[in-house]
Amino acid sequence: MKKFVFTGLICLLSISSIFSQNLRWEMDEEKSYQIPVGQCSWEEIQQSDFFYLVRENSRNVVLHADATVELAEVLDSKRPTKYEIEAYFGAWDEESLKQLPFFYAFVITMETKYQQPIDFKFIGCNREYDCGGYEEPETLPYFKIYQITEDNQRTIVGKILEKPESSFEEDVLKIIKH
Repeated sequence: MKKFVFTGLICLLSISSIFSQNLRWEMDEEKSYQIPVGQCSWEEIQQSDFFYLVRENSRNVVLHADATVELAEVLDSKRPTKYEIEAYFGAWDEESLKQLPFFYAFVITMETKYQQPIDFKFIGCNREYDCGGYEEPETLPYFKIYQITEDNQRTIVGKILEKPESSFEEDVLKIIKH
């Protein structure tokens, strides 16, 4: 019995390591701090040296209430279809540091206030646009919006390159609505 449990545990750990993305930290020589490369969580971003810059920008986050309400209604009408956003960013990049707090506030607001979760991933890239195994973005920040159907078909439905045209939530609404 012990041998079976041990073998099962080894298999489980092997499978989880195969399917998990590896986050690595690299020293950014210009900024003199470690930056994340690859998929990371908000908690990992918060534990990094550059988070104080993100926090400075997060003080200015104000979402457009009308756009978030309308988006919640649109998402509700499209169930069981789901959406996911991949956020590619550079820890040295000024625009990434400005947009990351808006993106995070947006997905948290949609989930907590409107019970309309949007899955999301943070993907850090270095100055050479190495994103830890993810495709190279066109620019940074780069947000890819996917539609995920009931049978788990994942299709890209839109992108936000560098800066939103209006606001992050209004641009996502425009993409998902059409």
